[in-house]
Amino acid sequence: MMISFLAVLIFSVVNGAWILRRMQNSHLSVWRELGQPTVTMSSGIAPRIALVRYIWSLRFLKLEDPLLSITCWMAIAAEVLLVVIFLLLIVRMV
Repeated sequence: MMISFLAVLIFSVVNGAWILRRMQNSHLSVWRELGQPTVTMSSGIAPRIALVRYIWSLRFLKLEDPLLSITCWMAIAAEVLLVVIFLLLIVRMV
């Protein structure tokens, strides 16, 4: 179960990096509106939180970018899966 958690976590990080790159290269105004989030969070945590809210609010659909939409849906799925696997790990420990 731990390997599954780590695999999903690694996927989530790589997918998130791709989302950031796509936003910066193809949707610069939105990326700037979000505070210019970075993978390393060198711009602080607020832009990263803004990006998470942006994705969870489904506002990415307004951009009509199929590749970005797919990766945002995968980010949502990965976050849900991380929570589920984490809870299963906790239950197994008890």
